[in-house]
Amino acid sequence: MPVVESLAQLRCSGNKGCLVTWGSDLYVCGGNEFLNVFCLEKKLITTVYLFPSTISHMELDSGSRQLYVLCAKSGIYLLEWDEMGRLLQEPNSTTQKENMTIHHIGPSFCCLQDPCISSFVLAGDVLVLAVQQPNEWKVNVFLRKSLRYEDPTPVPSRKVTLAAKVAMPDTRLQPILCCVSLWKENKVNGIPSNFLLEAQLFTRLFGVDVAMFDSPIILCGFPDGRVAYFPIKGSDSCYENQSSLKLLYHLEQPVVSIGATKTGSHDDRTEQPIRGSGKVPCDCVLLIGQKGSLMSVTSRGEREGADCEYRKYPVQASVCCTLYLTAGVVYSNHSDLFSISIPSTKDETTASATRSSVVSSVRYKVPMIVAVVENNHAPDGTDLVLLSSRGRLMLCKLNTKESGNQRIRLESDNTGQKIKELLSGIGSMSGRVSRLKCAISEKSRSLQKLNQVMSLSRQLLSGHWTSGPFQCDVTPSWTKMLQTDCIIVSCKLENKTDCVLERGWTLCVLISSDTSYSFPLQSLKPKEKTELTFPLPAHTYRSLDFPIKIIFTLFYNLKELVADSGLSADTSLAQQGVTIPLQDHSVDLLQCLRFGHQTSHPVLPPIIPEDIAQVFVKASSEHHNVHSAAFNNQGIISSSAIKAKVRISAFLLAQALQSKKSGNPLCSAVLYWLLSTDMVKGQGLTEVKGVTPDGKEFSLQVEEVTVSDLTAEGSIPGIEIQILSSHIHVVASLHLAVISRLQMLLQQHKNVCQTAGLDLGKVQQQFSAQE
Repeated sequence: MPVVESLAQLRCSGNKGCLVTWGSDLYVCGGNEFLNVFCLEKKLITTVYLFPSTISHMELDSGSRQLYVLCAKSGIYLLEWDEMGRLLQEPNSTTQKENMTIHHIGPSFCCLQDPCISSFVLAGDVLVLAVQQPNEWKVNVFLRKSLRYEDPTPVPSRKVTLAAKVAMPDTRLQPILCCVSLWKENKVNGIPSNFLLEAQLFTRLFGVDVAMFDSPIILCGFPDGRVAYFPIKGSDSCYENQSSLKLLYHLEQPVVSIGATKTGSHDDRTEQPIRGSGKVPCDCVLLIGQKGSLMSVTSRGEREGADCEYRKYPVQASVCCTLYLTAGVVYSNHSDLFSISIPSTKDETTASATRSSVVSSVRYKVPMIVAVVENNHAPDGTDLVLLSSRGRLMLCKLNTKESGNQRIRLESDNTGQKIKELLSGIGSMSGRVSRLKCAISEKSRSLQKLNQVMSLSRQLLSGHWTSGPFQCDVTPSWTKMLQTDCIIVSCKLENKTDCVLERGWTLCVLISSDTSYSFPLQSLKPKEKTELTFPLPAHTYRSLDFPIKIIFTLFYNLKELVADSGLSADTSLAQQGVTIPLQDHSVDLLQCLRFGHQTSHPVLPPIIPEDIAQVFVKASSEHHNVHSAAFNNQGIISSSAIKAKVRISAFLLAQALQSKKSGNPLCSAVLYWLLSTDMVKGQGLTEVKGVTPDGKEFSLQVEEVTVSDLTAEGSIPGIEIQILSSHIHVVASLHLAVISRLQMLLQQHKNVCQTAGLDLGKVQQQFSAQE
């Protein structure tokens, strides 16, 4: 296991960072405008450079003691030091804080001003940078000697482009630029390159012409997945006039790293750094994608005419930083730090065995790493300098011998583990298939139920029903609950459709906009009925606030569909569903009266009726003197009975009620029609006495009368309904209920209820005389 030592805590913004080593100094940036110089020997920060904007990339040329820094939306800044480590150009300002010197770097340090620069790389005496355009990538080459503080807008010595088929989206990912060269044993130290490739691989990748001219190659990896290249130098006719990049490969995911390493086993060899001062010939080019794809490019065999071989390996996504060593690649995916090695393919006898898309890896259990670099001055083994996303700078000491043995053990353990996992996967396949079938079946039932709900909704809302798809019959009655008389309503719901109301449907009842009831329906098949009962609010009928409106609706809760599909139900679905309006009903005062044995109130004493108009006049004249006596909570109280009369043609009532067919007297039929009580029907009564819901006595009487001077033929028979009570509000409420009943009856039978020869003028005269 590696040993991790914490070095310092720095400021860090986001998941980006840059690390560059120079001798015993470490240049650290945590994704902001601060560049910290950390001394590995003293283990402290000695200098801080404050740049105008966020630092996104930096490259060091230790030979010329120059550090190039790319600042976002600004350009490239150049820091140069003399042999004593002093800046050649004075900073804008310098401050001292404890043992740390802070230099403020201003615009005077900018050597290449361009806010569109995305990335750059140093390649010997040239600087290569990438610029994003709306429909293409531009790669410009500048001679480093042309970059001066006095003129930060030099002309590039060469331009190449890579066109895109569609407009490129704005992305935060930067293109990756890497310089590779042909390895030559006698010129290792003088080659300006990040990586050196063996002659066979270099020639087969880029061609013999490039190898002959000994030209470094710039590899470019772009966020759209394309990897292209171009040579820095070449013949006048071939390469210097080349204006477009050549496509090497398409990774199909954003390219986050390009490098090179050596393939094969390295257990008996100490891991050596490749970048920087370490120059080792590599036989494998690696292209790494952000989503966990690693592509290795190697030379295919020694025979003539052979080409390169491309192999894809999976790595742990998403890759955020890499470091190339002779033994392989170290990379981080925020959750851990890994080391992998690429198997060799040169041995033809083992070529088929190495075609497996699996690479051996070692996990170091160091999470949240955004930048990694090697410590070139480690006395033994390999030391890695790490920067976490929270700004912690760490030193990770690796034991290479232990790592090699661990890799061998891991390969053996991984083989057994993979066999166990394979057998476990086969054993659990049946269970997964069964669960999948169950989930599909549940979703199928849910969709089937949804289809039934929508079909029923379409039928109910089509409007082709004469009496409604669901019939609600409402019957109020008096009962005793908790030793208190109250009115309950019995509702009989009949299903007249061809569909079944299954679980999930609810009958909702709304009474006078302030009281509601809900009745879940389990299963109501076609032609079936179900009976529901609910109480009326006492404040509505005790105050004689009639008619009481009752609204019925059907509601299907979508939560039932989610429950059937096996998914977790969202609380927001509890109020969402399908609502279908049904009939509206009204309960009037005549339906809530009590008669005879239903009440213990005494029978009305014989009183002399008084006309209702006279009562109103008397109440008005006495209002100023006896206000408190004339009114109470129940209305006007009279010492004598108040009478209201309603007259209607006997012929019209007979036609509407069809009393002749039933054989009952017309007066008794009218009274039974108004009150719907068996007492009237069984005894043939024409007068009843009772009490209202608020306990006030009343009398209803129906008799036949003769009305004259309404037609040219003379008098016509009529029916007079008399309402008597000593309480004016009772008389008024009953009078309104009777009038409403007669209006509905005549409206329902308007085709048969007609009186020929009626003189409307005389009707108006009699009405005026009554007033």
